[in-house]
Amino acid sequence: MKPKHIILITGLITLFLTAGLTLIPQWKEGGDTPAGYALARTPSRAPVPVITAVATNETFTETLEALGTAKANESVIITPTVEERVVDVRFEDGDAVRQGQVLVRLDDNEARHQLAEAKAAFREQQKQYERIRTLAKTNSTSRSRLDEEQSLLEIAEAKVALLEARLSDYTIRAPFPGILGIRQISNGAVVDSDTVIATLDDTSIIKLDFTVPETYLGVLRNAMEVAAHSPAYPDRKFNGTVTAISSRVDPETRTVTVRAKIPNPDRLLKPGMLLIVKLVKDRSQTLIIPEEAVVLNKDKKFTLVVTGANTVEKREIVTGRRSPGKVEVLSGLDAGQQVIISGLTRVRPGSSVNVVEIRKAGHLSGSLARS
Repeated sequence: MKPKHIILITGLITLFLTAGLTLIPQWKEGGDTPAGYALARTPSRAPVPVITAVATNETFTETLEALGTAKANESVIITPTVEERVVDVRFEDGDAVRQGQVLVRLDDNEARHQLAEAKAAFREQQKQYERIRTLAKTNSTSRSRLDEEQSLLEIAEAKVALLEARLSDYTIRAPFPGILGIRQISNGAVVDSDTVIATLDDTSIIKLDFTVPETYLGVLRNAMEVAAHSPAYPDRKFNGTVTAISSRVDPETRTVTVRAKIPNPDRLLKPGMLLIVKLVKDRSQTLIIPEEAVVLNKDKKFTLVVTGANTVEKREIVTGRRSPGKVEVLSGLDAGQQVIISGLTRVRPGSSVNVVEIRKAGHLSGSLARS
């Protein structure tokens, strides 16, 4: 035998002996077994820990979100109607005033003198008329003379009324209760009809105008609830109701203007503010589950339900509206059933599970979409 063959045979024998010495102790002591044998003897797996949520019937609040501009319930720029010098300013910046309160007095000396003259002429004409009427009773004067004096009396009376009305223009009053803006005049200033004295706003109620798509016309109605939010008060909600719906749709934007009124007793809202308004479109009881419980498979939707025996059952469901974190279930599920929301990738239909936490779906609200 060639030396080369002897060396090869000797190496193989050494290899087999080494392998046998290594495996024999393990077989005797119950050591590792071949992979197929070990898999056949592996006990059933322990239940998979999962977190579930209970499908519940909740009030589903469907809202429409829009942007609106706040307006005062009543608003006016106060200006004089006559040209004259200011003699008395009776308000300060930001004052709250009542209706009829005097704000500014203008120099009315000339107007008062003209009124006094007119009243004197009226009294004189009144005496003349009484004298002629007495003569007319005894036919000492003609009927036409009496009619003439009566006309003159009426003219004198009308002149007095006119001058009294003009005199009132020299005293500027608040036309309604509200909050004054910044004062724009001072004593001694000469003002006319173009001069701005101040602004006056009744902000006890805020009018909020906003637009919505014409597709919502079918659900819009007066007295609908609205909730407004302002970036200036992120933690406050201002509730109101719809009071008017425009009779026309804008042909360019295909939107309709809606007006709501919001009580503003604390005067926090100011005219001109931009508000985010949510219009409550509908409230109804519906079955909801968390959106993480929904499993998508092509064009179908499923959820994994935990049965009374703590096993997994796959259910096909039909969903409807949704809100952030929540989904409306139209069919395929009943109230009270537990759906898996955590551990979905570790279970299959028929798997045994251990529910370590049960959560409630919670109240469903927000800006909605169709899923």
